[in-house]
Amino acid sequence: MARLRRGATALALAALGCLPAARAQIKILAPDSLAAQFAQTHGIVYGTTATFGAPFYGERVMGQLLYGESKGRNHCTADDYTLPTPPAHAAGSGSEGEAQEIVNVVLVRRGGCTFVTKVLTAQKMGAHAVIVVDKESSELTSEQIQKIVMADDGFGSPVKIPSVLVSKTEGKKLIDAARAGSVLVELAWDIPRGEVVLADFWMSSGSRESAEFLQRFKESAETLMYHLQFVPHYHIFSLPGGQSYNHLCAEQIDSCPECRPSPDKYCAPDPDGPGPVTGGGVAHEDLRQA
Repeated sequence: MARLRRGATALALAALGCLPAARAQIKILAPDSLAAQFAQTHGIVYGTTATFGAPFYGERVMGQLLYGESKGRNHCTADDYTLPTPPAHAAGSGSEGEAQEIVNVVLVRRGGCTFVTKVLTAQKMGAHAVIVVDKESSELTSEQIQKIVMADDGFGSPVKIPSVLVSKTEGKKLIDAARAGSVLVELAWDIPRGEVVLADFWMSSGSRESAEFLQRFKESAETLMYHLQFVPHYHIFSLPGGQSYNHLCAEQIDSCPECRPSPDKYCAPDPDGPGPVTGGGVAHEDLRQA
């Protein structure tokens, strides 16, 4: 199998808190009975990707799930568990229709040692990717797990394979299915398909172009509905006090009767020069919409 590439820069930033935790998705290819248990997410399990040994976004790995029962050391040492012999499979076809080599995706339980130790142990035992299932005592939901950073403990450089952390509830379903028979999955590192699109729009209520765009975009926004989070940003600024700015600033805020802003606090450009609309009027409307 081609050596998986590493998105080291982005994931290092995630570990430092500069970016959200990188997420991965596990698509259940077979059996159908397991995929049906994840009907709400269309057969997909979402998790968070480790900051070590991780591939670039857009990379996909097709594999079979393997699980060995721990003898009490939480999958932290090679003598703690034995992996079953993987069943023979011909090269599979992923969701994109391309032929792919089927590799070993090892399931392990979280706890007892660092993520790096756990994944490195599985790598030495023949794993090409690892799914870490949260502790049985954990109360974390799938949504909360996706915000966790699987951090490097400082010894992650020997790890050359990707790993994903999933919730206890979803992981148990994967473990039970792997115990019962052959399970085929596709691990993907790209933008999760079940997510909401966040659209930031910088605008002014005094801008004709903004108004025209919003009118054209209305149909698309109604089609996306709950899959769109539209966030307007208004061009409002403050000016040095003690001077007259020819009505560029709002004198009041209708949506806040008790608010009495200083005459230079909320200001906006005048959209029509000597025309009837003032910058203060634009700032007032922007504040009302906000």
